[in-house]
Amino acid sequence: MFKPCVLALVLAPLLLGGCASMSESECRVADWGRVGHNDGARGEPERQLAAYTEDCGQSGVVPDAAAYRQGWDVGIQRFCTPASGWQQGLQGRSSKGAVCAGQPGHEGFARALNAGLQVYQTRQRMQNNTQDINRLHKKLESATSDDEKRRIRQQLQDIDREQYRLRGLMGQQQLLAP
Repeated sequence: MFKPCVLALVLAPLLLGGCASMSESECRVADWGRVGHNDGARGEPERQLAAYTEDCGQSGVVPDAAAYRQGWDVGIQRFCTPASGWQQGLQGRSSKGAVCAGQPGHEGFARALNAGLQVYQTRQRMQNNTQDINRLHKKLESATSDDEKRRIRQQLQDIDREQYRLRGLMGQQQLLAP
């Protein structure tokens, strides 16, 4: 009984520490302008500074908010571009649109994000169809009656037509890439 309790006490700080935005040593040596710039360039919201303030405050370090914000302002301009919006959309990251609201280049970012999201959604539908095709092929192998086999083949043909339509749609959607 004693060993599991000791193990839990030893592991708890390590597990909880995984939630921290920065370690104590990182807080002490941080270049807050660079941290802000990197966060902005990755599309992290400016409110990330609050997490640093809380985590680093536990170590007695106060982040340089002015330097962070100055760096973030430069970094977010690098992020809020049509090319970045397109990439975020292709990855299905619709929430990244909010971080660019009010920033220079927001309109181009938002337009490209939406175009990328359309491609992402089309890919998702195609992947779902591929899973359905695989499922139906297995079902066809085990089908015993001719009517059941005919019904499954019809479903496969319907999905194949849908896949053809989606490939054409994706080709059109990809023309919107910046």
